Amino acid sequence: MIDLHMHTLNSDGTDTVVDILKKAEKLKLEYISITDHDNCNGYEELKNIDITKYYSGKIIPGIEIKCSYGKHLIEVLGYKIDTDKMKRWADEYYADKSRDKLQIKYFNHLYDACLKLGLVMNKKEDIIWDPIKGWASGTIYHEIKNHPENEEKLPADLWADFDTFSKKYCADPSWVFYLDKSADYPPTEYVIEVIRNCGGLAFFPHLFIYKWTENKEKMIDDILEKYDVDGIECYHSTFTNEQTEYLKKLCKERNHYMSGGSDYHGMNKPNIEMATGKGNLRIEKELILDWVNK
Repeated sequence: MIDLHMHTLNSDGTDTVVDILKKAEKLKLEYISITDHDNCNGYEELKNIDITKYYSGKIIPGIEIKCSYGKHLIEVLGYKIDTDKMKRWADEYYADKSRDKLQIKYFNHLYDACLKLGLVMNKKEDIIWDPIKGWASGTIYHEIKNHPENEEKLPADLWADFDTFSKKYCADPSWVFYLDKSADYPPTEYVIEVIRNCGGLAFFPHLFIYKWTENKEKMIDDILEKYDVDGIECYHSTFTNEQTEYLKKLCKERNHYMSGGSDYHGMNKPNIEMATGKGNLRIEKELILDWVNK
């Protein structure tokens, strides 16, 4: 089995790099990839430890980069990258785009949006959160839910699910929660170029999770027509069997490589386990043998 999509404390996971290695070994995973958001800091840590003490499988160097797609955001996975070269790029590119400044900007916007809707909220200064490690959208959503009287003022799907709040209502320009992050992240075509300049392969992950459109298949076709990527993540914890088969069919038709991963975040996504996701995953190594060892 394999898992090529997981996050550590270096982005929005809760496990250390060593924790990841130990769990992967216990699960007997043959291939893994640590794909932290917008950085390769985990691979710097790996240089300073004896990996074989914790994990006997193979590690595919990876990263997940958030990028702009028009007025929306999507993500691109880079595999088999030169992590030193990628780290130099990331350190330079994000030098004036510090995470805490962006998250504070998003927090202020979302908080003001809540007030415009007449939602009950604690005073801004009384909401405790960490803009360096935390997420503005998660903080605001938690604050909204802390006041049950807000439920009647919001759509049922928003109230029921954080991902719907963040990936639909915060991504829909017609909603007051909309966050236009397009200027804060690199364009998708540029990210693909960066990954290839770092010797890697570019894959689109979790294409079915984006909620700004009801017609997911058309959105996916549009994205694949616009951008020349090497592969698609066909297995993901949120996918149905039908969605996985749809993406595998696209890969065969378009001559794309395939990958798959749980999108493990530790306790930040407690319903998703490494390798097995929500219990629905079993990704065999044969899925990636046509590209992983080239």
